[in-house]
Amino acid sequence: MEQQNIYQSQQRPFWKKNRILLLISILVLAGITYFMISRSSAPKDAKVVAVSNVTSTTTSPIEGSVTLSSAEAIKANVQTVRTQKREFIKDIQAVGTIKIAEPSEHVISARTRGRIERLHVSATGRVVRKGDPLYDYYSPDLLNAEQEYLIAIKARSANAVHVDEHTHAMMDEGLITAGKERLRLYGLGDAQITELEKKGVPQSTITILSPESGVVLQKLVQEGSYIDEGTSLFQLADLSVVWAEIEIPESSIRFIRDGYPVTIGTTVYPSEKFQGKVIFISPVENPSSRTITVRLELPNAKGKLRPEMFINANIHINMGNALAVPESAVTRTGTMDYVWIRNSDGSFSNKMIKIGALSSDNYYQILDGIDEGQEVATSGQFLIDSEHQFANGANPMAGMNMDAGNEKSKSSGEGTGIVRNIDKTKRMITIDHGNIPDVMSAMTMGYKVSDPALLEKAKNGDHVKFTLSRSESGEYVISEIAPN
Repeated sequence: MEQQNIYQSQQRPFWKKNRILLLISILVLAGITYFMISRSSAPKDAKVVAVSNVTSTTTSPIEGSVTLSSAEAIKANVQTVRTQKREFIKDIQAVGTIKIAEPSEHVISARTRGRIERLHVSATGRVVRKGDPLYDYYSPDLLNAEQEYLIAIKARSANAVHVDEHTHAMMDEGLITAGKERLRLYGLGDAQITELEKKGVPQSTITILSPESGVVLQKLVQEGSYIDEGTSLFQLADLSVVWAEIEIPESSIRFIRDGYPVTIGTTVYPSEKFQGKVIFISPVENPSSRTITVRLELPNAKGKLRPEMFINANIHINMGNALAVPESAVTRTGTMDYVWIRNSDGSFSNKMIKIGALSSDNYYQILDGIDEGQEVATSGQFLIDSEHQFANGANPMAGMNMDAGNEKSKSSGEGTGIVRNIDKTKRMITIDHGNIPDVMSAMTMGYKVSDPALLEKAKNGDHVKFTLSRSESGEYVISEIAPN
């Protein structure tokens, strides 16, 4: 027992001595991971920079700048691009459903009291055209109107030989016109009124024709039913023009305007695209999804777009020429955004910037902070930032869990950060995150995920909250991730 205690006492100093080496190894591993990911995701037009043959130093010709040796720059894969104006295109993706265009809905109601003798349209879903027969109808009011109209017609013929022909002709025409208008109000068409004049006999049962074209959404009456004036009989909808309602994230709604063209796709017709336009932007936001409903109008002459059909929409926004930098060049901390600018002497300085929209090909619009023609680093910022911290007396190990790797460290913890890269083939996501107490220090680090499906919950540039858990092998992996 005494020998064992002596052995343990001899071993403790060794582990304490090597704790710092372990921490340095972790930092080196983090740096290598970041460099490798940066190398694979660098813009095509980026160039590798051999900055200087001077070794890294804490003093630079330009105050606050960082100078790297050529070897360091090459090893860290430091690449730069010149800022320039470019056509700035932003595609906004959204999902939604097809809706009936409200102005195209029609309710057909009874014009007079009576009884439905026969239904020519007896089921929902039927397509009817304007002028198609809907139902045969008996109505005492309609029958009286027919009789009065025929009496006016006969009176005109009888008065044709009257002495005061002009006066009677005017009276007869007035009665005939009023009678014809009454028949129209009761639902008869001009062709039916002409047929009534030819026969000269009132019809006890009249066929009512459809005043509109459309699909029968509801049939609200049965044969033999007695109905009153104003009773709803059918609901029709013209689907030659339809609406679509899509949900736009609040962060993108400022780019949407009335009249913008929209391209629609469906799973039913995967090879076809449908064109529409924005006609309405809701003034109210959905508090649960943080989205705004945008309404589109779509021509639908062939009837392929059906109400409640699921769709995906793409709104193509051309924002004109704008100064832009690759997304990989921008470091976002949550409170500020900055880039590393290469100075004329080869050193690097960080510049605060104000960014706008993120384009479809992953370029940030620059609103303020840098000028056209300046060189910005698109990879290797990890080394530049580390050198900057050393040069300004900062401790890059600040916030590091000094007990990482022993029994005091936690097996899991929650953190927040910004997604820098996603590699689905390696099941890895790189996050620039803050300190996670007793788990991991603040750093930009690539982590594997416990489930590949987690990689679908985020994309480059997203602010996320995540759970870091230690696996059986001792490696920390991301077990949960969600938007922050």
